[in-house]
Amino acid sequence: MSHRRAVRPSAALFALALPAAGCAVVGEQAETCVSWVGFDTPADALDDAAAAVRTEDPAPAVGTVQLFGADARVHAVTVAEVLKGTDVRVGDEIEVASTPITCTGGEVYPEGDPLDAPGTLIVFLHRDEDTGAWRTITPEHGVVPATVDGQVPEAWPAE
Repeated sequence: MSHRRAVRPSAALFALALPAAGCAVVGEQAETCVSWVGFDTPADALDDAAAAVRTEDPAPAVGTVQLFGADARVHAVTVAEVLKGTDVRVGDEIEVASTPITCTGGEVYPEGDPLDAPGTLIVFLHRDEDTGAWRTITPEHGVVPATVDGQVPEAWPAE
């Protein structure tokens, strides 16, 4: 199966973002409906990420930030290992926005916030173009449980 790639304006990872009729309005800003690129494997997500880190039990959300017109939870993530990137170092505590699913009618994490998970996680990151803050690359493929030895797994977990 071939890996689908979106035409990326700058570092944005979405294939298409359209203001869609019927999207929720958050405050004064309309929610942007985003159709996210899918990655066949975690290795594909790693290739596309600006940075990737391993973390042990990320902290609960410490706040929110507006991403694509939705309230995205921000987590304090302590970097246990840098898998990719030069903007983060082992021991850094970085704030990472958990990229929300948009146009869901209100719930931005219908399957749960992927950064609100126990255990060792691999987090694939991009810098948000509007805020300059770190965010997961997509809602569905921004976080994956690490292998037993703390590395990137070969496949996404079965649903």
